[in-house]
Amino acid sequence: MHLGWTVVLLGLAVLMQSFTLLVIFIPLFLLVHIVYLKLIEEKELEKKFGQAYIDYRKSVPMFIPRLTRK
Repeated sequence: MHLGWTVVLLGLAVLMQSFTLLVIFIPLFLLVHIVYLKLIEEKELEKKFGQAYIDYRKSVPMFIPRLTRK
């Protein structure tokens, strides 16, 4: 979902030829979403699912999937 919004914003920046959108807004958008995921959403999931979520979070990367198995 976050990747989709980033691609939409990137497309808008190119379509509108907006340097500001490309260089300032998109990185800011990504930063805000990463902070939200780490500080709010992960804590809510931890409360809801407990140790199962903590184990899942340790075994799965946040954004970029691993290419090899452990």
